[in-house]
Amino acid sequence: MRLGWLALAVSALTLSACASTNASGAFRDASGLAESRTGYRAVWRIGGPEDAEADKKLAELLSKELTVDAAVQIALLNNRTLQSEYEELGIAQAELVQAGLLKNPVFGGTYRFPLDPGHLAGIEADLVTDFVQLLTRGAAKKIASLNLEATIFRVGNSVVKHAYETKKAWYTVVAAEQMLAMRRIITEAAQAAVEVAQKQYDAGTINELELANEQSLYAQVTLDLRRSEGNVVTAREHLNRLMGTFGNQTKWKTPGKLPELPKTDPSLEHLEPLAVKRRLDLLAARRDIEVLSYGLALARNTRWTGFIDAGVSFERKPEGIRLLGPTVSFEIPIFDQRQAAIAKIEAMLRQAKAREYALAVDIRSEVRETRNDVLVARSVAETYGNSLVPLRVKVVELSQQYYDAMLLGVFQLLLAKQQEIEAFRSYIDAARDYWIARAELDYATGGALPVAKTAEKK
Repeated sequence: MRLGWLALAVSALTLSACASTNASGAFRDASGLAESRTGYRAVWRIGGPEDAEADKKLAELLSKELTVDAAVQIALLNNRTLQSEYEELGIAQAELVQAGLLKNPVFGGTYRFPLDPGHLAGIEADLVTDFVQLLTRGAAKKIASLNLEATIFRVGNSVVKHAYETKKAWYTVVAAEQMLAMRRIITEAAQAAVEVAQKQYDAGTINELELANEQSLYAQVTLDLRRSEGNVVTAREHLNRLMGTFGNQTKWKTPGKLPELPKTDPSLEHLEPLAVKRRLDLLAARRDIEVLSYGLALARNTRWTGFIDAGVSFERKPEGIRLLGPTVSFEIPIFDQRQAAIAKIEAMLRQAKAREYALAVDIRSEVRETRNDVLVARSVAETYGNSLVPLRVKVVELSQQYYDAMLLGVFQLLLAKQQEIEAFRSYIDAARDYWIARAELDYATGGALPVAKTAEKK
C-alpha cells in the first residue's frame, strides 16, 4: 500500500513537471492558419523579445506611405482587441493541462481525548483520492484537447476577419480622400467661376439669374466639400481603431488614390465548396460538436458512479491497538442520477449541431452574395471609367464652347458640370465598392482567392 501511494505521488509530480501552460504553440498554429489564408503574420505581445521587434516593424511601416498591405500588417501587430482574443488560447491551454493533472490526495484526521483517566487518546487519519477521476482522466484530456483545437480555429478566424475588415477600411479611407481631393479642385474652380461671374454682372454682360446660378453651384460644391472632409475624418478614425494607432501614429498618409481595377478576377467557380472547406469559424463549430459529444458520452458513462474516494486509513484505538487498511466512500445515486446534467449537454449538443448547420448555409449564401457583388461592382466601375466619365467630360467641354459662342445658356452649362461631378463621384464609389466586395469575398471563402491563370499565347 505504501509503495502504491508512493508510485501515485511520483506519477502526479511527473505529470505536473511535464505539463506546460505555455500557449505559444497553439498561437503558432492559429497564426499559421491565418497567415496561410491572408499572407500576413500576426504577433502575440506577451512581453517577450518579439514585442520589441513588433514595435520596430510598426514604426517602420508608419514612417512610409500607408499601403493596404501595411495597414493590415499594422493591425495584426498592434490592435489590442485582437491581442485580447489571443488570451483565449492561454485559457484553453491551461484547461488542457488541468485536465491531465491528478487531483491532490485529501488528508483527514481525528484526535479524540480520553474522558476517563488512564486511557490513551484515539487517533484516526485518512489519505484518499478521487478514484473516478483516475479512470476518466483520459477522456477529460481528449475533451480539453478538442476544445483547444476549436479555440485555435476561432482565434485564427478572428485574425482573418480582422485582416479583411482592415482592408475594407483602408479602401474606404482612400476613396474618401480621393473624393476630397476632387471636391477641392471643383470648389476652387467654382470659386473662380463665381468671381468671374460677379465681374461680368458688374459689367452688365450677364443678368442676375446667371450670377445666382453660379453662386448656387459654388454654395453646393462648398457644402459637398465640408461633407467630404467629415467623411475622411470618420473613415480615418475607423481605420485607426482597427490598426490600434493613436497619438503621433495617426499621422499616416495613404497614396490618396484607389488602385486600378485588375484586368481579371480570380476564378469565381466552385467557391462554395472551397469556403466550406477553408472557413475557420466553421471548423471551430465542428470541433465544438466533438467536444460536446465526448462530454455527453463521459456524463452517461459516469452517471451511476458519482464520486468514489479510495485511499488508506490509520487508526489508533484508546486501548493502544493500531489499525491500517483501505478506505472507500462512494456516492449512492438515489436522487440525482445526472439526468439533468445529461439533458443539458444533450440540448447543448443539438444547439451546436444546429448552429454549425446554419453557419454552413450562411457561408454558402455569403459566397453567392459577395461573388455577385464583385461582378456587379466591376461592371459598374468599368462602365463609369470607360464610358460615362469620358462622355461627361466631353459634354462639359462642348457645353463650354457652345456657351462661349452664346449658343447655350448658363443653366445648361451648370447642369453639364454637375453631371460631370456626379460621374466622377460615382466612379470613385464604384471602384471603392469593387475593392470592398473583393475583400468580403476573400473572407467569405475563407481566405485570399488564388489568381486565375491566363491561357498562354501560342
